[in-house]
Amino acid sequence: MENAQSQRQKLGAEIERELADGNLSFPTFLEVSHKIKKVLEREDAGLDTLVPLIQLEPVLSARVVGLANSVLYGGSGSTVKDVKNAVMRIGLAAVRTLALVVATSQLAQGERLGAARRYATLLWDHSMDVAGWSYAISATFRTVKPDEALLAGMLHDIGQFYLLGKAADYPELLDSEHELSDLLLCWHKPVGEAVLTALGMSPELSEAVNDRELYGSMWPPANLPDILMVANLLADTPNPLTLMSDGARESMRKLVAHGIPDDVLDQLHLDAAEERRRALTALAG
Repeated sequence: MENAQSQRQKLGAEIERELADGNLSFPTFLEVSHKIKKVLEREDAGLDTLVPLIQLEPVLSARVVGLANSVLYGGSGSTVKDVKNAVMRIGLAAVRTLALVVATSQLAQGERLGAARRYATLLWDHSMDVAGWSYAISATFRTVKPDEALLAGMLHDIGQFYLLGKAADYPELLDSEHELSDLLLCWHKPVGEAVLTALGMSPELSEAVNDRELYGSMWPPANLPDILMVANLLADTPNPLTLMSDGARESMRKLVAHGIPDDVLDQLHLDAAEERRRALTALAG
């Protein structure tokens, strides 16, 4: 039987080949998102092609209808009761984004990850926390469109979710926190960029995922990478794979917050929490 180290090396070699070939092999939890992207690329794509695909995934179907009936999309008007009309109301871009977010949520709640499920759950909480902060910062200072910042926050660690999904087929690796952490820390950036590109996200979002550690300490954050960096540090829930100690992270948070009036920072915190609550409510259907 293979040990955790040999499984990490085997999966690492598989990921390296996929990146070199430019042909990612999507784990099961992302298959619907990938298929939706492929459908949308077709010139003859229409609702009659897309709707049956969404309906194959009952959780996504429920979330699409729920989002269409939310306040965000005019839920105070007529109630949408079917997937086709829900897609018409929220638009194809929102469907594609929602498919990704639902997929990562399902992974975090799934049983296949065994002991590593803790990683996925904490990573999901962190992603939603960063999304809330990203939205609050951009909505306050308008240096980036708030909806773009929200999406970037939700998907900024998509590479780690992808790798966790792949690791589900390597049981010994899942049981070794050290080997699994090494794999995720080594590959999550290039994999994240490749996944976002393969799923049709904008080049700006893909680049921001890789560049968010280059924040230049300017306030307010002037672009998407800067917003992600600040949101990562100010979020209450850290990435479970962070290499920073609690003390180092707190020092970085104070550095980022230096010079920001307390009332502004407190309001951003409240706004971030409210946006997180709103997003989770929309996703709940």
